[in-house]
Amino acid sequence: MLQEKEKRNPICTILWHDASYTFDEQLPKEIPLPSITSGFIISESAEFVNIATNVDYDEKTNTVSPVNGFLIPRKSIIEFKKVGYLNDQ
Repeated sequence: MLQEKEKRNPICTILWHDASYTFDEQLPKEIPLPSITSGFIISESAEFVNIATNVDYDEKTNTVSPVNGFLIPRKSIIEFKKVGYLNDQ
């Protein structure tokens, strides 16, 4: 039973600093507030977390397919919390 859970996409909440402002010509005077993103983890690596914020759901196979989301660098993550899995009892 545990192996089935490991294959599923966990639902997570990630608190992180979006660093996209660093491409602006002039840096902001204050660091922007952190962002909170919640969704399904599609993949993870040592460098990034790929989180889908909108997904298509197949009821027959109980699987999710990403529609859109974020690729978040691990160095930007302040807090990463796995909340659970879809259809957990």
